[in-house]
Amino acid sequence: MQVAMVYRAFGKTGWRVSQIGLGCWQFGGAIMLDGQPDGWSGINDEESVATIKRAVELGINFFDTSDMYGWGHSEEVLGRALKEVGNRDRQYIATKVGFWHDDQGKRTFNESKDYILRACDASLHRLQTDRIDLYQCHLWRTERWTEFLDAFETLQKQGKIRFYGVSTNDFDMIQRFDERHHLASVQSNYNLLDPHVEQDILPYCRAQGIAFIARGPLAMGKLSGKLAKDHKFDANDIRGKWLKGDNRKNFERDIDTVERLKPIAQKYAFIMAELAVKFVLTHAAVSTTIPGAKNRDQLEHNVAASILPPLTRDELAAIQHALANS
Repeated sequence: MQVAMVYRAFGKTGWRVSQIGLGCWQFGGAIMLDGQPDGWSGINDEESVATIKRAVELGINFFDTSDMYGWGHSEEVLGRALKEVGNRDRQYIATKVGFWHDDQGKRTFNESKDYILRACDASLHRLQTDRIDLYQCHLWRTERWTEFLDAFETLQKQGKIRFYGVSTNDFDMIQRFDERHHLASVQSNYNLLDPHVEQDILPYCRAQGIAFIARGPLAMGKLSGKLAKDHKFDANDIRGKWLKGDNRKNFERDIDTVERLKPIAQKYAFIMAELAVKFVLTHAAVSTTIPGAKNRDQLEHNVAASILPPLTRDELAAIQHALANS
């Protein structure tokens, strides 16, 4: 497949990033956190490296990872692949900091300036690079945002990071991280099943010139159209939690919504995943979206959405009608 990748401005940074990036959580593989699966099954490092290299061939230049994905393994895989590709100046590496674990495998929240500085050095080593293009706070919420800001500013002065951002779904956290008016990016959930950012976060980012990274455009696979209510996940797959207790009702409701969306995709000659990605890219405030891909085949389907025309008013109206009945 050959595509003419579309590039968009990334806030105030001066970058032009591929509107389809690559989320790299899955490359960390399966881990246990707080006694529960917190990663992805069915991961092969060689295929992961091949997928990243293919992404570069297809024009993707934005890669998003975190030090907690596979406890650094995702960073290692990404660093290895991009090192083998070369042309480091053409790629934008985004990673995150804030979560780690103790000796018992329980999640820890690390919010001190000293910790952040040390964590950055560790990420640089795993990524095999001398600078991180975008360093993001990974905590959903923190009352110590000033320590993050102080650490980020120190790392900028040291040349270890270029810009900083925050990964959260909470508008008030975004405002706190932007209190010094140097916030480069916001990363939040945005997809057909969760459009909440349209209310306040997207308008704010657009008004302030802050790049918006849409994570979860496929809702961890629910919007791929390939899951049914009776789907079985591997025991070490984080998505297995969808089938437990009250979560199952929400999962089944989401699958029902996807079933109502499928005829819309078919009518306009999209596959479901393409419709989902195209929906996210239709919003003018979105700088890039970062669907994950376990392999090159999934990647090709994600990238295919980048060459489709924007959704029309009729298509958007049909989507809104389907969502209103969910």
